[in-house]
Amino acid sequence: MAEGNDGAGDDAVASDDELHDGPVGGEAAIIAAARRRHGSFGAVVAAGMLGFEKLLGRKPKEEAPIVVDAPTEPVDIDSDGITLAVDDLTTVVAPPLPRVAPTPTPTRRRRR
Repeated sequence: MAEGNDGAGDDAVASDDELHDGPVGGEAAIIAAARRRHGSFGAVVAAGMLGFEKLLGRKPKEEAPIVVDAPTEPVDIDSDGITLAVDDLTTVVAPPLPRVAPTPTPTRRRRR
């Protein structure tokens, strides 16, 4: 028997490569969803596409929060209408439209 590493403790410690070989977190869910919807071929294609994404090293695009601040409180144009001052002598006024009853959705008759 050779001295040194006899392989007894190899199973206790996993290397970094072994930890990152399988799908991680959301990737496993994506592959599982593809398997449910499209069978084993869908799972293979999904795993391949995730592999290409890792290979290319693209980071997910972060969306910046957009904050819009109005100088005044919003006006209810349904009840007040709209008034715009174009210049000192010209003002445009659009009165509110009259309220109408909502139109019911038509029901289709079944053909016999």
